[in-house]
Amino acid sequence: MTDLSTLISGDQDFWLAELPNYQRHSISEMLRSGKTYEQVAASWLNSSIADGTAPFGTSATRGLFFEKVVDELHDFLCVGISYENERSQIISGFKTGQAGLVATITAAISPHLDSAPSFLAPAVAVLLCAISKIGLGAWCRVQTERRAQETNQQLTVTDETSSTGDQSPQ
Repeated sequence: MTDLSTLISGDQDFWLAELPNYQRHSISEMLRSGKTYEQVAASWLNSSIADGTAPFGTSATRGLFFEKVVDELHDFLCVGISYENERSQIISGFKTGQAGLVATITAAISPHLDSAPSFLAPAVAVLLCAISKIGLGAWCRVQTERRAQETNQQLTVTDETSSTGDQSPQ
């Protein structure tokens, strides 16, 4: 038996090795240009969202999708409630290497994001590079704090709106 923090280790080449050549080369090029792992993952996801598909707030949608991917990855790796079965299967006897781990994670989270696993896999692999650099425990704590702050900010905005009686224009 192992735990996820043991499985999420290795360098960039380890996580990117199993991606198709065109994905690996694009991602490697972005990393060589000085982008962080998070920037590369966001760029990968954003490059596939066409400019003309969401005429109202496309740029906000792009950032929001990356955040949703990170949130689902956090739920999968750290929280354990939403993905308890998948996590227990991995922990009880995972033997398929980094490609299998990326595939398992993307297959689990893709329905929650209404996206294809093949589209998400490069972003997940790059994010796993980042996680393996700082450690799973540290990454989970950072993401938990980020999400708590976002929730508190949303509550504050909602409370201010409801207490002042502001409503959307009709």
